[in-house]
Amino acid sequence: MNSIQDIIWDFISSQYKGIIAGLIIVALALGGKKILSFLKNIPKSIYKLGMERKVSESVELMNKETGIPLFPKIKLKIVNHDIPPEEWEKKIIIFVKKENKPFVYSNIILQTLDKSFLRDSKRHIAPHLYDSLKFMTGKSIITCDSLPDHVDTFKREALRYYERKMEDLLSQNQTLDLVRKEELIISERLFKEVLLQELYALGERMIGRLPSEQCIEESIKFIDFLYDQARKEEYEREKRELPPLDFIGVFFKVGLLLVKRPERVDITNHFRAARIKIRDGVLSIYILGLGKHTKLIKGDFVTWLNHVATKDYNSEWYIEKIIERKLPKFQKQKEDVPRICCIFRHKSWKP
Repeated sequence: MNSIQDIIWDFISSQYKGIIAGLIIVALALGGKKILSFLKNIPKSIYKLGMERKVSESVELMNKETGIPLFPKIKLKIVNHDIPPEEWEKKIIIFVKKENKPFVYSNIILQTLDKSFLRDSKRHIAPHLYDSLKFMTGKSIITCDSLPDHVDTFKREALRYYERKMEDLLSQNQTLDLVRKEELIISERLFKEVLLQELYALGERMIGRLPSEQCIEESIKFIDFLYDQARKEEYEREKRELPPLDFIGVFFKVGLLLVKRPERVDITNHFRAARIKIRDGVLSIYILGLGKHTKLIKGDFVTWLNHVATKDYNSEWYIEKIIERKLPKFQKQKEDVPRICCIFRHKSWKP
């Protein structure tokens, strides 16, 4: 056994004597010649289970933060030999000769994305947009949206390997330009809460329909819409006006509602804004808030939305989900800040 296996084996020996006894009984039952092989595989099995748990936790966190099943449960197989292609189905297979955990972790993330990420939407959006989204989502899984300098050594190394694997994509100017925009979109809490939500819903709506050039072009315009909102101050200096909060196209009909300073602005103004968006043709409204505004949205806003959806819109509108998570510390604040997104959607536009 190599050194890492010795460490694992020593830990098991000191902590799980009962388990060891059971394993020995199983090994004896397998027959004399198989005992040694069985014992040698124990550290590798423990290593595999540990990596599976680590990746599963990362993937489950992403699914929780988006509220949509972006990624499946991990079925991980770590091997150091070739296996028949038929065994690849529905499994993440990592070939390793040396157990480099950050390398294995980054490979699992990448293969998980390849197998499952926005598969129903992929054919309906621009190819370089899909590539940029895949890169940014993998990076988000690894870093949890923190800056690389703010993550531990393991994740920094995993990110290094991940970026190396994606070098070909990042060398393409169109993809790189979108990655830069999405970096800012993530920092302004519009990536998981709005962008991935709409793209996932697009895939659900477009099942059975052929891709169209119009949809592909509109997907890029939608990115630019969110990017302009993310760089609001710069946009205002350039255009001498605020960026639009609504995007009404053929395939994307989205309105943003930013709940700010409720102590200075009557909350009924936000209710009125929601009605105007619906009148103008928006079919998805994303109500975003930070800090103490999270309680306001979960309370008064949700109550009002449920009321008007039933009374004024004949239950054609509904609250699809409420996403809550923490804003990472690198966003100029001293501590994590709670953030919330309430998605109010028309039934014709639901995933």
